[in-house]
Amino acid sequence: MKQLFLISIIFSFSHLFAQTTKQECLKVKGITTDGRLYSTSRLANVIINIYQFNDKIGTYQSDAKGNFEFEIEMNSYIVLEFEKENFFSKRILFDTRNENIDYTKNYIPFNFEIMLLEQKKKVNYGDIDFPITRIEYSVEDKEFFYVDKYTNNMIKKQEKVMARLARLH
Repeated sequence: MKQLFLISIIFSFSHLFAQTTKQECLKVKGITTDGRLYSTSRLANVIINIYQFNDKIGTYQSDAKGNFEFEIEMNSYIVLEFEKENFFSKRILFDTRNENIDYTKNYIPFNFEIMLLEQKKKVNYGDIDFPITRIEYSVEDKEFFYVDKYTNNMIKKQEKVMARLARLH
């Protein structure tokens, strides 16, 4: 009986310890599409490389319908790089470091569409060779959102590249 009591106490402490040291994550999900104007064509099997502070920590792939879903670590600096043959790679930056984040809260999954642009030799992609958006914690809303100023600037640059692509078709 004494052993059973001791085992249950040890199990209780180990269970409590496991709960307090659990790594909290932010769920990321979305779809991959091609960059043709007026198109909602989904891209299958897009490779998604995950970098944490510039170190590659994982790779995922979108499914046959362009869907993807995985988790990224909280309290980190994560870059997602989307790659597919014959398309220009795109990156998204997630900065989940913020002293106001409640790491015990279940945050709304961050859901988005990533549009890859077809790679053409005559088109200069230099303007968008940076993360297309930046996602950070909003203290006011207590959730993760796009950084408006950065994202709007990058969207304008992407629209210029898309206009160049449209002129080639």
